[in-house]
Amino acid sequence: MNPRSVALPLIGKRAGEVLSVLLLSACASFEHVPAVSQITPLEQFETGREIHSAAPGTEIAAQWWRAFGDASLNRLVDDAMRDAPSLKVVQERVAVALAQADILHAAAMPIANGLIGIAPTRFPGSDTTPPPTAGHWQSETQALLNLSFDLDLAGRINAQTRSAERRADQLQALARGAGVVLQVAVVTSYLNLALEIELLRIANENLVQSEDLLRLTDRRVSAGLDMRGASLRASEPIPSAQAEIVRRTAAIAILRHRLAVLAGHGPGYTDGLTPASTLLAIKPLLPVSLPANLLGRRADVLAARYGVESQAAGIDAARAAFYPDINLIAFAGLQSLGFRALFNGNSATLGAGPALSLPLFEGGRLRAGLRAQTALYEAAVADYDDAVVKALAQVSDALVNLQALQQQRDLMGQAQERAQQNYDLELRRYRQGISTYLEVLLAENRLNQDRAAHASAESALLVEHVQLIAALGGGAASDGVSQ
Repeated sequence: MNPRSVALPLIGKRAGEVLSVLLLSACASFEHVPAVSQITPLEQFETGREIHSAAPGTEIAAQWWRAFGDASLNRLVDDAMRDAPSLKVVQERVAVALAQADILHAAAMPIANGLIGIAPTRFPGSDTTPPPTAGHWQSETQALLNLSFDLDLAGRINAQTRSAERRADQLQALARGAGVVLQVAVVTSYLNLALEIELLRIANENLVQSEDLLRLTDRRVSAGLDMRGASLRASEPIPSAQAEIVRRTAAIAILRHRLAVLAGHGPGYTDGLTPASTLLAIKPLLPVSLPANLLGRRADVLAARYGVESQAAGIDAARAAFYPDINLIAFAGLQSLGFRALFNGNSATLGAGPALSLPLFEGGRLRAGLRAQTALYEAAVADYDDAVVKALAQVSDALVNLQALQQQRDLMGQAQERAQQNYDLELRRYRQGISTYLEVLLAENRLNQDRAAHASAESALLVEHVQLIAALGGGAASDGVSQ
């Protein structure tokens, strides 16, 4: 027997074994990669006494700020949601993420492109190409249609696409959250403006009362009924009252400027803006359905969940990189030396076949990439859990504050009622000649102080109500991208 006839099968067998080893090595081991954890379901978090004991109320409307019944506030929020530059920045980031997801999705589709080229080339005389081409200039001309299709056998492209899509969903959720933050900022600033205008009105009344008291005291001093020091004591509150008016006036101007900025306009946009006089008297209703289903739609919680899903898909893509991939390629067209020969019957060219990609000798790099992606996933899970516990704490804090502020408002209201009764009594006594006008002015001063305290308590309660809406994620259909 010819030894060479024995050696060739042995060589072929060994080549097959080597090829098998190479293919197996392409599927690198997943050793030393820890198992991933899972996110904690919302219902497993301890919600606390405040949330469990919250009384049912009303569902949060998509445009919840309209419950205040103020047309100027409605216009401000609508303009802000449409024109605010800060919101447009977030919207464009969403558009970029969506485009990136589309790019990855396109990688899983068949790709076709055409190529037309003319390259004048001088072939060397010593080239293997025979005369008359050798030593002369010829145009290498081609008109080809190239086709390729990645079969994505391991699902790498699909996983990358899912990761990008969840990333886009995450940014959309954050954009919605930015819209809620903007709504809350506008409403809170508007409530603060209403409070400052009310406090300015009371401050003006206090100044008038202080001036009336000084005139009355001066008359008593002139009549010999009081000492000169009484006039000095009566004049003492006037500079403070004037300073209070200056401070309130500046605060009103600054709040108007802030509202203009939030709405995406210049400072003059809110010149003369005045909230409805009944705004602070509105009694807010507690939202219903606490807490899990509302927290589940809260923007930061939803974004964190999408972040977990995006990183989970990233793990799938990292694992898929361990496996071989096949790309089907084909081309068809015309090729020739010289442009005139391009269209004769001998210029046609055609080819097709698979291209096998093997991740040979990359096991260490791939395992490191998988570990890194796993760490990103674990961080995303921790971010999600952190977002949930913070959200629950914010809701609980808002409920505690609401209860306390409601009690404070009621107590301040009682104090104001009693001060009003005392003022009415002193006024009747003065008209009947029983008491002096000094007692009337003092009673009116105490009444104004209680009115200011009550207005501040009403405003604080409404602001905290808005904070609870924010803590619950805004309205059921709130959208930071479009409104």
